[in-house]
Amino acid sequence: MAGTVVIGEDNPMNMKLLEQALTIAGYRVEKSSDGDGLVDLAAGCDARLILMDIQLPKQSGIDLLRQIKADGRTAAMPVLAVTAFADPDSVAGFLKEGFDQVITKPISIRKLLDDVAGYCGD
Repeated sequence: MAGTVVIGEDNPMNMKLLEQALTIAGYRVEKSSDGDGLVDLAAGCDARLILMDIQLPKQSGIDLLRQIKADGRTAAMPVLAVTAFADPDSVAGFLKEGFDQVITKPISIRKLLDDVAGYCGD
């Protein structure tokens, strides 16, 4: 098993795409559709990586990132933003906020899996 990846994504189609691609590649997937409990979920399953949408229904991905980085159980976990905001200023802003990388939508599955493998040490 390649490890556990947590996905924070509210769009069911995007969630299914990410989950299927990662599962086929051998990753265990844990999911949060609204961001509630995401920090505890990631800590509890010993995730190696978090993929997170920027716009979640209950709180922004940026707010969740701050919670992840402030919690000693998850502070060292890489967090990749998954977003449709692909313009250079937005991407630079997300990186400045502390995301380790920005994956833009529409998602290239090949690139996604390469990026995930790079962070998970596969």
